[in-house]
Amino acid sequence: MSLRVRSVRSVGLICFVVASMLLCCAQSFEPAPKQYRARLEDVPPWAEQGNFRFIRLDGGQIESWKAERTWWGKDFSADEKEVLTHIYDRDFEQMLGLLKRAEFNWIWVTWSSGWSLKDEDENRENLKKVIARCHENGIHISAYLSASNIFRKSAYRDDPETKNYGLWMHGIPMFYAGPTMTDPHISWQRRLADAREPGWRAYLMKKAELAVDAGVDAIIWDNMIGYNSGLAQLLDDTQVMAERKAQETGRAKVMVSANIHIPPDRFGMNDINEAIWEEDGKDTPGVWDGKWQVDNARKIKFLSGEKQLWQPMMYENDLYHCGPRERCFPSPAEQKLSIAEAYTFGAATSRNIEGRFISALINGKPEAQEAWNAIVQYNHFLVEHQELYHQATPVARIALISTQPLNPLADEFLKQSVFFETKVLAHLDKGVPLDRFKVLAMPPGLPKLNAEQKAQLAAFTAGGGVIIRAGKEEPGIAARAEAAAAGPRLSLEPRGYVLGQLTRKPDGRTLILHLLNYDHQTPAENVKVRLELSGLVQDLSRWEVKVLSPDAAHPQLSSLSLHGSVCEFTLGRIEHYTAVTLSAKPGP
Repeated sequence: MSLRVRSVRSVGLICFVVASMLLCCAQSFEPAPKQYRARLEDVPPWAEQGNFRFIRLDGGQIESWKAERTWWGKDFSADEKEVLTHIYDRDFEQMLGLLKRAEFNWIWVTWSSGWSLKDEDENRENLKKVIARCHENGIHISAYLSASNIFRKSAYRDDPETKNYGLWMHGIPMFYAGPTMTDPHISWQRRLADAREPGWRAYLMKKAELAVDAGVDAIIWDNMIGYNSGLAQLLDDTQVMAERKAQETGRAKVMVSANIHIPPDRFGMNDINEAIWEEDGKDTPGVWDGKWQVDNARKIKFLSGEKQLWQPMMYENDLYHCGPRERCFPSPAEQKLSIAEAYTFGAATSRNIEGRFISALINGKPEAQEAWNAIVQYNHFLVEHQELYHQATPVARIALISTQPLNPLADEFLKQSVFFETKVLAHLDKGVPLDRFKVLAMPPGLPKLNAEQKAQLAAFTAGGGVIIRAGKEEPGIAARAEAAAAGPRLSLEPRGYVLGQLTRKPDGRTLILHLLNYDHQTPAENVKVRLELSGLVQDLSRWEVKVLSPDAAHPQLSSLSLHGSVCEFTLGRIEHYTAVTLSAKPGP
């Protein structure tokens, strides 16, 4: 190996480490007080949680060029590159038919990914037609733009001012993840820009404004790499532009979102955004080699504790159990559970179908059609029973404190079907308000509380709240929390790999029990359910119970007993997902 190659690889590793540092700053970041704050009234009804089904539709020639220059796409087959290149022109009507059959009503498209304005022009022209056709069919559009990426040979040639906006740290130029070990040449082509530079933000605003002029409904910023102050200012600039365009045109203001990622030290930037989109999933829900995988449910709860209650949220895996999202796609059973899990816990599933999945779909491959049919089946259920997910809120009286997404106690609570919500220590003012809970569970190993956090917890206990501190090896913490909360609780027999979540509609006259079976291979059969509704309903005698499932036209419910605040019944089969509704009959 030559000295030059060793040097290139060393610098690449340094760049990767430094870029990671820029993504995860040590201190918690909050936008400057003068910067924009998103408002509930700017979320249109179609974008409210439970009202939309979302999917990514990355594509176009510029996306194919990008894939060739990035580790995740450099090995795409000729067919995969061909479909990716032509999904907005030659293959779009076929794709539109697939979207309509699956009842998707929100997609994103690749508007700009770091090429020059000239090189992105053909893509923009294709997308104007795509946007019009989607709107004709009730599908809303987010325009995807990169916040920091520069393809040097393109942008430097046609837009030479971009040479002045490079991101540096400690005298080192930042590139997208540094060069790969297998092909150092690839990532050197993706220079990173510094969003603190007003000229760079103005350059990006030209591209974003073109998207608004083309009729998009939202802007999504990706590659949020760099200094947080500059990235927050980029979001602020976008919102200012969006408000100005709404005033000029009379159209609704476009929404803004960004790929901030889940760590609390950066998440505060989402206060500037109307919507939340995160790709922090690393595995598919299920039971794998005897391990019950509930990571995504836990992370969705964590994200819900970081955001404003009204912000719609989309959640995506960048890794499936079968591998990277570009190289494989989950089985029909995995598709179904992923959809049901996300909607159960107050999010919407997001998918990246770029690469193998979209190519196989367009080319009619049976395995892709089977996976898509599963999506069609479950999306249809979401549409048919939209009331189960729209304006439905959790009933939990137990809050679990977390500092980071990984919390073993949250996994334990989930697997025992304890009704709880997550409160993020750095964002106690976000998510479900503390005063709506009766019990606050504190896991071991929490950092020292600051003065504001101590005051918030003091107010909680002064209002009658109970704090339970878990020991390192303490068993039975879930039972202690449920007893202290004296609220709703669920027991399942046999428990197997089924977990439950309980939500309710705003008037309190409809409760929804969501039951998820994580065992893809074995349906749960003859499950005895005991649901205690203490603190919610005193007398169930005038309540009606119904069972719904996308897996069965007429799911079986037997041995129903309603006594006081206790509801008991037996479900004949839970294949993947079943919802049970309890509704108060009209009358006094």
